[in-house]
Amino acid sequence: MRILMSALQPGGGIRTFFRYIYSQPCFSDCRFTLVVPDRGLSDFLSEFIPGNRITVVPARQGNLAFARQLRELIATGDFQLVHSHGFSAGLLTELAGTGYGVPHLMTAHDVFLPAQFSGWKGRAKHLAMSLLFRRMTMIHTVTNDARDNLLEFFPAINRSRVHGILHGVDTEYFREGEPRALKAELGLDEQTPLLGFFGRFMGQKGFRLLVDALEEIHRARSVAPLPHVATFGWGGFIREDYEYLSEKGLADYFHQCEQTNDMAAAIKGVDVVVMPSRWEACGLLGMEVLAAGVPIVGSQCIGLREVLEGSPAQTVPVGDSRKLTKALVAELSDRDSRRSDFVRFQPIAVDKFHIKRPAESLRRLYTQMLAGECTK
Repeated sequence: MRILMSALQPGGGIRTFFRYIYSQPCFSDCRFTLVVPDRGLSDFLSEFIPGNRITVVPARQGNLAFARQLRELIATGDFQLVHSHGFSAGLLTELAGTGYGVPHLMTAHDVFLPAQFSGWKGRAKHLAMSLLFRRMTMIHTVTNDARDNLLEFFPAINRSRVHGILHGVDTEYFREGEPRALKAELGLDEQTPLLGFFGRFMGQKGFRLLVDALEEIHRARSVAPLPHVATFGWGGFIREDYEYLSEKGLADYFHQCEQTNDMAAAIKGVDVVVMPSRWEACGLLGMEVLAAGVPIVGSQCIGLREVLEGSPAQTVPVGDSRKLTKALVAELSDRDSRRSDFVRFQPIAVDKFHIKRPAESLRRLYTQMLAGECTK
């Protein structure tokens, strides 16, 4: 099977998707040509994707040039299927394929928020997006939550063409990982509670909610010894966020660690992972933590609640630092018992979130599209 793929913003979520999904054996008969801003992506993929399964073609700069590049490739007739990743790439790819009749699948790696379509410009953008989404052969979302979100904002899309497939991770890697001695690295006593924050420093990930919760725990002395936080994220607001916690007198309790290529070890090196996100397309970190058998406290936001549902994880309302404080105090006050709860749930998480399941579901979707079971 020959597939043309496109992406414009191959950040963390899309990179991880490529790494996990296309390394699976069910895609061994597929050859992908990926048009994307490279930015080291080809080197990254070469580490994880077998053989020459994916050929990266650097994208031309500018939306018009990108769409023209895709149209030229589609026009060669070399591809049986087109698969775009992300809303921007999806819309441009749909325009590029006009008139050629090649089946087009878009994977939605994000969700929509009301503020995106405010004002007359927002309404015009919404209308244009709706028209193009309705033309696509199929749309794939990485959670059922994200599917519901898409259909809520674009109800004119044929519901039968939107497929929610809960994403997955390399659960065996997270199960087998050896804990990292983070407390020793940070000069902390083994009895000191250590929280882990692995999100990016941006409003979506809710870092300041964690800062506010820690401030309240310190003020009330509700946990002894007082907890520390190890952060592994990156992003444009790291300086501002660390200034925020410094102003609250918490600088000695937060430790920014270097980015790591061994997430399993880092996750297992903390007592509790905190994920106070405001929204997610799919809370992959939640899957990784549960597969590692480590306690997690998360928000009830879209895309994460679906992952944590049915697990021992405590969840709190989005944006509620007081409820987050209460949940963390409960978690840290009974660490041994709570850890045991998550260890018992670990085999369920390893099976539920194994990457083989979504990879094979996506592969079946490809087959259905080629068989003409889904037509425009």
